[in-house]
Amino acid sequence: MKHVTGCLMILVCVGLAGLRDATFVSGHTLPGAVVVALASVENSEQNLRDNDSNTLTPFDQSKGSEEDVEMTRRIRQALMADTTLSMNAHNIKIVTLNGKATLRGPVDTQDERRRILKIATLIVGLNNVINLLEVVND
Repeated sequence: MKHVTGCLMILVCVGLAGLRDATFVSGHTLPGAVVVALASVENSEQNLRDNDSNTLTPFDQSKGSEEDVEMTRRIRQALMADTTLSMNAHNIKIVTLNGKATLRGPVDTQDERRRILKIATLIVGLNNVINLLEVVND
């Protein structure tokens, strides 16, 4: 078990270092192993967007009031209750500040985008939703 844990730790370290091939002390090499693992989490462009000080992130929610937190909770609950929405739709970012809800992230279709907007609008009001959702598969 210790050997397996040690190997996993090495793979994580190699992955964080951004190396293409994992070479172990034993001399065994797993060509491309890290590349495959990293390819599925490549979202650098989206992360760069979060570095902009004008872009709201979930951390900004703490600046809001209890009412803002409650609105965010109600929107999230309504989205999770809709089992026809995709995993992407269930995982969008929702930040409510001063009564305005910002929705951001990828959704699978234009229809999902419209349905999420409708749900949020019913909770916070027509002029209180900032829709930054991006359709990725339509």
